[in-house]
Amino acid sequence: MSPFLKTLPCILAAVTLVQASSIRGVSPDRQHLYQATNGQWECLDHSKILPYSAINDDYCDCPDGSDEPGTSACPNSYFFCENKGHIPAYIKSYAVNDGVCDEACCDGSDETSGLISCPNVCKQQADDYAKIKAATEKILADGGAAKRKLIEDGLDTVSKWQEEKSKLEDEIVIQKAALLRYQQEIDVLEAEAGTFQNASKKKKKCPPCDVDVLSEHIKTLEAEIDSLVTILQNLKRDHNHNYHDMAVKAAITSYEDFLEGYEELKAEIDKDLVEDAIDGFVEEVEEEEEEEAEQNKQEDHLEPAKKQGKESIVYTLLEKVGNVIPSKWKELVSPSVKTAKEDESTSNPTSRALDAARSAYNGVEDEIKSLERKLETVNEDLKKDYGERHEWLKLKDVCAEKNEGEYTYSVCLFGNAYQKSNKDGARINLGRFDKFLNEKHDEQLYSHGTKCWNGPERSVHATFECGGQTEILEVTEPEKCEYRYRMKTPAVCPLPEDQVKNDNNPFIPSHEEL
Repeated sequence: MSPFLKTLPCILAAVTLVQASSIRGVSPDRQHLYQATNGQWECLDHSKILPYSAINDDYCDCPDGSDEPGTSACPNSYFFCENKGHIPAYIKSYAVNDGVCDEACCDGSDETSGLISCPNVCKQQADDYAKIKAATEKILADGGAAKRKLIEDGLDTVSKWQEEKSKLEDEIVIQKAALLRYQQEIDVLEAEAGTFQNASKKKKKCPPCDVDVLSEHIKTLEAEIDSLVTILQNLKRDHNHNYHDMAVKAAITSYEDFLEGYEELKAEIDKDLVEDAIDGFVEEVEEEEEEEAEQNKQEDHLEPAKKQGKESIVYTLLEKVGNVIPSKWKELVSPSVKTAKEDESTSNPTSRALDAARSAYNGVEDEIKSLERKLETVNEDLKKDYGERHEWLKLKDVCAEKNEGEYTYSVCLFGNAYQKSNKDGARINLGRFDKFLNEKHDEQLYSHGTKCWNGPERSVHATFECGGQTEILEVTEPEKCEYRYRMKTPAVCPLPEDQVKNDNNPFIPSHEEL
């Protein structure tokens, strides 16, 4: 046998292998799917068996388009661009030999029909891509570091809120216990005070002489006030009306205001003094003297309590005078009232203790209300959505703005968004923070802004992308009074441990044409 015949099978096998490894439009890792079996080939969806020569014959035989990876015959197929020196890519097969140099195929392998010559620009694209990739990696690194800090600060703040909540709850329990003790103390003292008052009613003794002194004080004050009224009346009548002395006018005005209620008050005081105080005291004194003669003396500690009810009438009259007279005259009344009240207070130790207990009770009650308000605020803060790991918390009230020519747009995160005119400075409320729009926490809605004329309430839909700082990148108004903010912030940057890489899905850019 000749040497040629001996090597013929090897030559045929090599030709078949070369043909199989050079199927146009198929990636190297899929070339094995296009090997012939006895001169035939099966569609990748196993729907048909075709002659091997039917591959890339510019006629679509397989329903899945797998027989035409290198032509545009099957619109549902993909063409592989090797792009040596850059990133391999896929384009839709209908873009093959369409007379357009596809950017995804930087090596120009998609155009071989001669309609157009596409240069190989993979090196230039690789250089540009390397720069973009480096910039992107820096943004992700800076943003990731900033996000870590936001998470740390957010968790620290939440921890402090939880600690504060626990302290407030404990303090409220303690204060409520104190409030209960004071209430029990008040109940006991009120019972004692009731017993003391009942005992004092049984005690009959002439009221002390200082009641008469206080009555004389009231009459003396009335006389002095009448003298001052006369002086002011003469001043009003005889002053020079052509001379505008502001001090004189002020005095006359005050005098007129004073007169409006003084006469009526004076009559009321005189009536109370005569009918309630004097007559009441005289009648009671007579009754007490008669009963005292028939009963034994009560304990000495009950004597101060007897005059409490009688003296209170006089104190009331003094207070009525003090409330209506000018401030400069009150010095004549206040000492008497103050001294009288002090005497009244010191006369009854139980009353003093009861007042102190009530004052303490009110103080504790106010403290509880203050603590409950603080606790409510802390609970509201803890309920708010600041992201899965509270990464948005420290961005609360962080503001950003963007000058778009006619208007400057701004937003304070979790606050309000505004539109300000660059002509007259007029500012319009575009909405207040409403909620996040998805679980990724990269979209926010600001709603219930100022209502448009013949339109809806203004609102802002803000979308966020990764960035080292919180900024507004672009503002648009796709619908009337519905604004779109494109923003960047570190709160949405991915952390290295969160990035899921899926190598099973190749990068498949597409070339779309209408």
